[in-house]
Amino acid sequence: MKKVIEVNDLCCERCARRLAGTLELSDGVLKAKANFKKNCIFVEVLSDFPDEKLKEIVGGAGFEVLSIAPRKGLFA
Repeated sequence: MKKVIEVNDLCCERCARRLAGTLELSDGVLKAKANFKKNCIFVEVLSDFPDEKLKEIVGGAGFEVLSIAPRKGLFA
């Protein structure tokens, strides 16, 4: 399942890569790519992976989660 996590103040490329790497180390997260210009992270997780766990991981990395939504698009 693909999701978009909107975060508060993802300030630079280094922070974005660090956060994506932290997410990818978690069991249940298949892929993660952060875009610091849009303050969001695109993740692919197992279908039973809870949003609360994503919030916990991102919060533990020092970022505030504003929203988590299913990723919509042509290839989602």
